[in-house]
This record gives sequence, C-alpha cells and structure tokens, in this order.
Amino acid sequence: MKELRCLVFSDQEVVGAIVDRRRRRREPNLAGTIAGISYKAEDGLDAVLHLATERGDTESVVVPEEEVTAALIAFCMNRRIPLPADADKFLYLVNDNLTLMITLNFNRAPRLVSDTEGRHGRGRRILHPTAH
Repeated sequence: MKELRCLVFSDQEVVGAIVDRRRRRREPNLAGTIAGISYKAEDGLDAVLHLATERGDTESVVVPEEEVTAALIAFCMNRRIPLPADADKFLYLVNDNLTLMITLNFNRAPRLVSDTEGRHGRGRRILHPTAH
C-alpha cells in the first residue's frame, strides 16, 4: 500500500522558494527583476525565471528540477509543513501549477490495535505482529 500527498504551489511561492534558497546558499543575485515564471518539461520539469533587466530587455534563467525540488522542500520545512524524509518526492505540473507529489511506501507489517478497556478508548495498546 502507498500513500500519496500532493502539495500545490502558486507561482509566487515557487519564485519565493527559489530566491530564498539561492540567498541562503549565497549564490549571486539574479540580474534583473523577476517578471514571471514558466515551466518546461524536457529532461525533467525545469522552472524558467523570466527577468526584466535594467536595460529594458528580458532574460531567462533555467532552474533545474533538482534545485526547484530542493527549494520547495526547504520552503515546506521553513513553514513546518511535515514531509517524510524516506518518501519519494517528484515534481509535476497540474493545471498549470507546480505540484510536489510525495509517495510513501508502507512495506512494514501492519500493527494491530487492541482496546483493553472496552469502547471508552482507555488503555489502548499497540500489538506488534509478533505479539500473542
């Protein structure tokens, strides 16, 4: 059995996450003001930041999928959104919104729950598969 969680991000959240990650890593500032973002899916799902430069023209900066994923994970961690460390995380574009899909495998044996004091919910204990 697997669990699937989807976190859908607005363009502003994606841009903010990328800029914040670059700042924290002390990478050089982008040469211009971010005017927009788009996505291209060739060998992965990359973000393309569209910059308006001081000269009045536009430039595009491609942010690789791995960097975008890391930025969104850091974004979630900074906002205390729980993400399982051992889960698979992939980016998808759903209805023009960047979506982080998190898949968690449940390969462990199921745990049985026993109510030792009837229906009142007191005295609950977890029984492991090896317990009798």
